[in-house]
Amino acid sequence: MKTGYAAIIALLVLTPIVRAGDPEIKNIILMISDGQGFNTVRATEYYTGRKAVYERFEHRWAMQTHSAGHRNGYTGRPYDPAAMAADFNYAKSGATDSAAAATALYTGVKAYDNEINVTPGGTPLETLFEKAARAGRSIGAVSSVPFVHATPAAVYGHSRSRMNYPALAKEAIYGREPGAHNTHYDAQNHHGMLKVILAPGNPEYDNDAGRRSLPSYGLIGDESHWRDLSAGANGWTLISTLTEFEALGRGNTPDRVFGLPHVYETLQQRRGSRAPRNDKTPPRAVPANNDVPDLATMTRGALNVLDNNPAGFALMIEGGAVDWANHDNHAGRMIEEQIDFDRAVEAVVEYLDRDTGGNNWSNTLLVVTADHECGYLWGDGRVDGSTFFDVDGNGTFDHGVDYAHVRDNGAGRLPELWYHSGSHSNTLVPFYVRGAGSGLFERYVIGVEPNLRKIYDLDEGWSGKYIDNTAIFRLLESGSFFRERRAE
Repeated sequence: MKTGYAAIIALLVLTPIVRAGDPEIKNIILMISDGQGFNTVRATEYYTGRKAVYERFEHRWAMQTHSAGHRNGYTGRPYDPAAMAADFNYAKSGATDSAAAATALYTGVKAYDNEINVTPGGTPLETLFEKAARAGRSIGAVSSVPFVHATPAAVYGHSRSRMNYPALAKEAIYGREPGAHNTHYDAQNHHGMLKVILAPGNPEYDNDAGRRSLPSYGLIGDESHWRDLSAGANGWTLISTLTEFEALGRGNTPDRVFGLPHVYETLQQRRGSRAPRNDKTPPRAVPANNDVPDLATMTRGALNVLDNNPAGFALMIEGGAVDWANHDNHAGRMIEEQIDFDRAVEAVVEYLDRDTGGNNWSNTLLVVTADHECGYLWGDGRVDGSTFFDVDGNGTFDHGVDYAHVRDNGAGRLPELWYHSGSHSNTLVPFYVRGAGSGLFERYVIGVEPNLRKIYDLDEGWSGKYIDNTAIFRLLESGSFFRERRAE
């Protein structure tokens, strides 16, 4: 009998569900708002005065996000609707981190926290991006946080420690080194199909887009990595100015592009001084960094590079600093970052609406989701100093009493909300899909949250059904996406 993490993997990595007549997927675009929960989306909607474009997608489910747990620590727990209804503190423990979440999303395997694309037993995993590359597709990663951070790094990297930035940077620039924890990665970077990495991490600039007097190589590994990348190592073309990023989105492109904007950690979120928790400074109160692209500009550039390959592509786009703002409990910065992410989704929708390069909704699967919720964000339900949303003040939800919802104060004004954590939670997150094969996720439903609409004040388009975060890989594995594809 299997026990521990082996049982978790056996239960969740199931036989792929494939049926004759399923649509063929040429491209997948996976967009991740890191740290986004249902209330992140709602708060941003209230501030902007309009729903995000993905709120109009035909198909949507909720998604559970737990990991296998922590090596030599706790064991991950699947989402439990009954526990969520009974105990406010339930979801504040047992949450995944971004490394394990990215591993589950990209490989279909539950991994330990802090580890990138390796099983709990330490075996390297082959990701959907690697499999896509082996099938002849181009692949890439875009993020608003450093390229060596967990979500973008898991597109190309493998490591037993997500904090091993030098090794992850080396894997991004050069490919696999001898002895690295990756049996599938080759010295040409996924058979030469890793075509684009666009994210912060420029050693010559600080978080305010100011030029440093001395470079900081912590995110890129060391000075030799920066020197080699600047010189075109391994076929990379390095870009860094806003003009270069804007130009990348139109016309001819280099074969492989490594874009490091004029910032160190984030495009915008870390600019200026750090505010106290639950700070109510509104979005854009601090002037934005100049000469720095937004996520939509980088997205257009990545698509323009990847669609040079008529065989198709797999692209991950992350709004990574949503998570950073939620860790800091900064609602204004969170809304800024979510707006930036939403605009990137709009850029993808426009790209597919226009049938750009023959890529459209009939052959492309667009997934818009989160890797986990962060901040345990709710409406401001405090009563007489209580931080819980219950009538009796005993720390548990009262049956039949509504959850405290984020309250609309009108467009351009921060909604009424409150953070209850500075870390991740084990709540369900929204999962929106459109395009080729989008309806097939119904086959991967594993449970129902009967209170979903009540908890988050959602419309009737939400059924309460939820999937696991391994479902994306399993759906792609069930079809033809990983089979070798020749240019048409």
